[in-house]
Amino acid sequence: MTRLLDRYMIDGLAAGEAGVRVMRPLLGDVPAHWHDYYELGYVVDGSARHVVNGASRPLARGSAFLLTPTDFHELALTSDVPLTCYNVVVEPAVVERWLDAVGSGPATGAGPPWLADDCADLGPDFDRLWRESDGRRPGSAALTDAVLGCVLVELARRCGAPGGREPGPPVPGDAAADIRAAVRYVERHFREALTLAEVAAYVHLSPNYLSERFSRLVGVPFQTYLQHRRLRFARSLLASTTLGVTEICHAAGFNSPSHFGRAYRRRFGESPSAGRTQGDGAVTGAAQKNIR
Repeated sequence: MTRLLDRYMIDGLAAGEAGVRVMRPLLGDVPAHWHDYYELGYVVDGSARHVVNGASRPLARGSAFLLTPTDFHELALTSDVPLTCYNVVVEPAVVERWLDAVGSGPATGAGPPWLADDCADLGPDFDRLWRESDGRRPGSAALTDAVLGCVLVELARRCGAPGGREPGPPVPGDAAADIRAAVRYVERHFREALTLAEVAAYVHLSPNYLSERFSRLVGVPFQTYLQHRRLRFARSLLASTTLGVTEICHAAGFNSPSHFGRAYRRRFGESPSAGRTQGDGAVTGAAQKNIR
């Protein structure tokens, strides 16, 4: 049986009226996983090694991060006490509305994942998110959304560039909203059996018209963009997990290991096994160059 990374779903977390749920867990080691929502985090106490898309960096008191539905991550505790943190689960449409407002949406090439230290000044904002997200006070949904927006804008200003994965080609700023929406849809669903027709239906265009506009505005055909997105994800998994090549093939959205191998060689000039983890946290030189 193919073993995949754990996937956490927002449907099981009961996000509130504002599309936000705030938790304050005590965490130990957390194995590699991903989610179908945005995850906003803030460390209150403790420390850990945080591995995002294969890139490792420390988390400590005052650290903050924002991860997208396309990111995978894991935590390894480095303190004698559990990692106490605010864990904010947010529906994609809520976050992307704010990211688009500051020019950092998933179609721009400058979006999350964001990982920032020295964010202690944001602590009161997370405290307020925690208090308001229960929805018991008049106007709680509106206030939760406003405070969330303030935090996201601050992180955008402090990070402002990809922080944990090899970026794909950005969509030009003058691209129409329907193409930006198509790219966002691909970013959320590239691991699935995604088709041009499905994306075209989502953005209310015919498949032929979407194909023409996508190639012209993004600079590569739709299928090429989709395949390259899957390959970047697979490369990160190869460099940072112990999943087998066949497991990674399916986790990245490929149906056939042989097709995956051919596409990987064409894209990166080496076999998938060349990007395998070498010991604890060390990756091959070729793979290291492609992890931000």
